[in-house]
Amino acid sequence: MDFLPVELVRLVFQYCDARTVRALRQVSGRYADVGYEFLLDPHFTAVEWRDDITRLRSIAGHDRLRGSIRSLTFNFSQVDEYNARHTTFFQHWLQEPEERSALLQDAWLRYYELEESARKLPPFHSRSTALEEAFKRLPNLKDLEITLTKCPYDIPVLEEVFQVRRCRKRDRHQACKNMNAIVSAIRHIRLASLSIDQLPLEIFRLADDRRHWFDCARSFASLSRLTLVLDPPPNLLPSARFRAINGLGHVLHYSVNLTHLTLAFHTYHAPLEKFHLSFHALFCGQDFVYPRLTDLKLEGVSCAEEDLRGFLLRHGATLERLRLGGRGLARPSEWSIGGVHLHEGSFRGLFTSLQGKMSRLKRFHMEGDAEAGDFMTSSREVYVFLPITDDEWEPVASQGGGKKCGGWTAGMACVKVVNCLGLERFLVEGGEYPRLGKKDDASDEGEITGG
Repeated sequence: MDFLPVELVRLVFQYCDARTVRALRQVSGRYADVGYEFLLDPHFTAVEWRDDITRLRSIAGHDRLRGSIRSLTFNFSQVDEYNARHTTFFQHWLQEPEERSALLQDAWLRYYELEESARKLPPFHSRSTALEEAFKRLPNLKDLEITLTKCPYDIPVLEEVFQVRRCRKRDRHQACKNMNAIVSAIRHIRLASLSIDQLPLEIFRLADDRRHWFDCARSFASLSRLTLVLDPPPNLLPSARFRAINGLGHVLHYSVNLTHLTLAFHTYHAPLEKFHLSFHALFCGQDFVYPRLTDLKLEGVSCAEEDLRGFLLRHGATLERLRLGGRGLARPSEWSIGGVHLHEGSFRGLFTSLQGKMSRLKRFHMEGDAEAGDFMTSSREVYVFLPITDDEWEPVASQGGGKKCGGWTAGMACVKVVNCLGLERFLVEGGEYPRLGKKDDASDEGEITGG
């Protein structure tokens, strides 16, 4: 094997796990040299209960290893112990008592050990200087993810319970500090993609916080993919709301080279609420256009038909895939509640005006609760769109046929449970506007009343 070409040796290393890579490097000096680049996984995950900042800085300081890191995830998620303890008990209550007790005890003992390790470390935001030093020396870092919604522990019991949103602890003030520390380091690199799940909206309100983001204008300009899942605070006065939207708009302005944009609002204090969004205010009244935008997803927003139509038509020459709505904060057993509402206008008017004007559109998907029109009018449109594909446009299994969507359908006279296949054909291929909710519709859509 010593006479194999370097390309074949690299191919062999690509099929090896971490343990095999270390063993194979001991075969010869040549294998040790070639295997250097396979010592580290190209994706690095940092959690708060482990001193990953020191480890990341050590890797960044190594001449041969620092080029291995290509993507990075910061997981700041925490468990709400009180709610999680009760939930884990009920999730396993069908097991034998002795088996259940042993399972839960082992899981929580492991959790307390990790939390004790976390308490011995300084707060994440206090190590911003070390983080900046690491970022400066990671030449191949292109993808960055920040999340507060994924389980940070390799403990199956907690991984299960973490799907229940009330079992996650939320500290908005601490989250803002951690976000600012990372954004301060971003200005030293050129990212291709940035994803933030559960970003406090008020972070764009105060001047000191906004400064960290505005200093990264050049870094945002290099992005091709941007995913922002924002969490509006429960009480935000009009002036503070305006400044927050204005700050968010600046960040979106800086990201002028985007090809993929996801903008979602998850209101944790009221999961069924939709965030009132004005594209005119978000982009400072300008006819702003992303010249390369091919994929757009909007979730959990309430807007006017004319405003949304204008934003979509400005991107009609490039937009290939459009998603309106999503899962939102729905529990696994619920229908999606991350839909799009129109507080002015109608869906029929919106989609009819878009037909034939989006020349490159290939796929369209709509999901979740969708409402349009005045509450007092008989023409009000109320739908629940079932998911057909996931965010990667892969088919998904159909959801159960229950008559609840997070509780919001209760008492409504007529809620139409449909899918978006008819609308997709209408926008992409043309033809007549689909009869949403009619049983004789070719898209196999049905009608379920909410009463």
